[in-house]
Amino acid sequence: MTKSAPVVWDRHAIRAEVHRRETTLTAIALAAGLDQSACRSALVRRHLAGERALADFLGIAPEKIWPERYAKPSPWAKRILEGRSAASQKQSGAVDMGAAA
Repeated sequence: MTKSAPVVWDRHAIRAEVHRRETTLTAIALAAGLDQSACRSALVRRHLAGERALADFLGIAPEKIWPERYAKPSPWAKRILEGRSAASQKQSGAVDMGAAA
């Protein structure tokens, strides 16, 4: 039995897989609530939201698709990724409905 080569996710392979699944990069971006060019941008440069939308669609972690981008996150990217969970007040269950001052 021969081992198959690991899948290399370059921009052409990603675009081909999206089209094999009968959708477009624009449709994926819009479904994720992003600008229509977000996923196209993620194919050629770092775009965290576009990368996440593509990775979720493909069912693969972004770190596996773009290992060179995630090898050592920059301080800027680290701050954004860590701050996402605390960024929205709507995500927290407790709401302060006290009297206005």
